[in-house]
Amino acid sequence: MNAVQLPVLNPPLKSFLRWAYTLSITSAHKETVPWYYSNFIQLSCTKKFLEDGRQCYVDFFRGKPNELNFNNPFLLTCSVNYTILESLSLESWPQFFADQIRRSYYCIVFLDESRLSPAASYQKEPFPHHLFLYGFDWNERVFYASMFDSTGVYRNLEISFQEFTDAILSMRQLLQENREADHHTYFYKYEPHSPYPFDKRAVIDQLRDYLNGETRLNRINYNPDENEAFGVRVYDYLQMYYDAVQDNDPRLGSRNDVRHLHVLWEHKKMMGERIEYLVDEGIIPYDEELVEGYKDLTKRALKLRDQYIRHQIRADPEMFERLRLRFNQFRDEEPVLMQKLITLLEG
Repeated sequence: MNAVQLPVLNPPLKSFLRWAYTLSITSAHKETVPWYYSNFIQLSCTKKFLEDGRQCYVDFFRGKPNELNFNNPFLLTCSVNYTILESLSLESWPQFFADQIRRSYYCIVFLDESRLSPAASYQKEPFPHHLFLYGFDWNERVFYASMFDSTGVYRNLEISFQEFTDAILSMRQLLQENREADHHTYFYKYEPHSPYPFDKRAVIDQLRDYLNGETRLNRINYNPDENEAFGVRVYDYLQMYYDAVQDNDPRLGSRNDVRHLHVLWEHKKMMGERIEYLVDEGIIPYDEELVEGYKDLTKRALKLRDQYIRHQIRADPEMFERLRLRFNQFRDEEPVLMQKLITLLEG
């Protein structure tokens, strides 16, 4: 086979590549839908980003380990580091990854994205990152890949074998010079081992955790990180973050202003879609206050994100007051809707 493309769909969540990459695989299979709607309820946020000068992360939380590390029940996962792959000559890398794709493995390769022409970091400082490969055309000498392009849009595109090997070589050099840690290369095969029906109990537990600002996921193996806030408490740290942005606080490290608001919007959108799924499947009765309430939260969250994007282009003096207003509204309104959803699920 000189050309292979494994099935992928536009992922429903794109805030971080750990979700976009894995969900683009599983979303292509209808049997994963109940699992998807049983998850992605909890949010987490870095707490000590000012004291420690670290980057502030706001993200969906599904427990630990990271989603790339064997955390998806539908994906048979293998991972290797550059030490294991060092016996491969540089010229052999395209053949090696094409062979894995032929065997139905999706490949998430750790490389230097600054060597890839579609990337925002192209020909700039080194940018170690993961690239998702889902196919290749040997005659055209290209991989079919997914990534955020130079405009910040997540899309499918082609990466030449030459650029791919350039990015691998650069990553090898960064590792040899101890300028970067090896974040491993992953191989995923879609392989459901057993059915996954919608898990009402898991959803109720996650909703309660969100309302209580805590997590019980994976506590058998992992203690909760003291530097993470959960659920409704995330709003407090989002407010702290944007206060620091407004004040040009010198303690604020690397910034992700728009991404935080994008995650917030994806969370409300996901909750609204989950409610529609539950109604359609007859798991809960239709409740106008619940359905319309999350539609309204979703619209306001999307508008807030888009307003901030415009603010970054042309400063809006009202932007930070608008953020405070919306965070306060969400903090007050969302618990009421979530409690109603719990009541409906408990029947």
